[in-house]
Amino acid sequence: MAFVLVFLVLSNTNAVFASNLLQSISPLDFLFWSFLAASFVFGTLLVVRHGFSALAVRRPCAVPLLVLNATTALTWFGFYYALRYVAPAVVTAIMGGLGPLTTVAFQRFAHWRSVPSRMYVVAVGILAGTGVLAWASVSGQSGVGRIGLAASLAGLVAAVVGGIFQALNTMATKRLGELGLTASQIMTHRFYLLMTIAFVLALAGPGLSPGPPAHIGFLALATVLGVLAPLWPLQRGILLSEPVTVAVLLACSPVITYLFQGADSRLHWSAATAAGCAIMVLFTLYGTRLMYSTTRPRPHPSPAPTGPRA
Repeated sequence: MAFVLVFLVLSNTNAVFASNLLQSISPLDFLFWSFLAASFVFGTLLVVRHGFSALAVRRPCAVPLLVLNATTALTWFGFYYALRYVAPAVVTAIMGGLGPLTTVAFQRFAHWRSVPSRMYVVAVGILAGTGVLAWASVSGQSGVGRIGLAASLAGLVAAVVGGIFQALNTMATKRLGELGLTASQIMTHRFYLLMTIAFVLALAGPGLSPGPPAHIGFLALATVLGVLAPLWPLQRGILLSEPVTVAVLLACSPVITYLFQGADSRLHWSAATAAGCAIMVLFTLYGTRLMYSTTRPRPHPSPAPTGPRA
């Protein structure tokens, strides 16, 4: 749990910083250069510590690793495109709030596990919080003010997509850990599809350039704060925890983001954003309590005495 909390603090600090930076550079540039650097750094560390043989991927890991690459790409594309158009606290609230719902739904339909009826109340509460945040963004009541309906809707859809696939990404990471991959191995191999898509889209559109020297420095800082520093402890936290636990901790991230975004002069305090974040976090925590209370194993009754009766 401590590893995930470290990730929360670092990544939500970066969410505010990256949101500002994305107003001046393309998300495609951000994605390609940041994750190219991440793959290179973690791959180099892996080779230095364990040799080139550590880069090999065993056959049983191939499909989960492909799933991890796909969900990683969709999660980060959704996250960075949402940050370009929507207040950081709104993005983290929507992505975090959808995580536990997606995790429970997947476990329900993939493993045919029953869901307590009160979880539907939780689902409605989280969706209500999402609705408040969506209204705040579309009506100009969020931290970024009025940016246009089309841009607001694009950001909200990107956040929803990122939230759904973030939960699936956590489960794919957990599966690779069960197959024996370490956090460093997962970090080395998880960004191939993301970098490929960003590279192709950038060449087909605005081009691929890290920008002027000032932007390169900020991009390097965002890469360290938002990718290199937080993602390794997140991998460790996922490997040591249950997916639903990780999803719930991530759902609390909008509180941290909302506090940090006050340091960005481009953003202003928003009562609507605060209310939407609070609704989502409270219902998520309530849902977590329900899940643990219904899945906790019950103690077996003590066997009846079998000795001779008096």
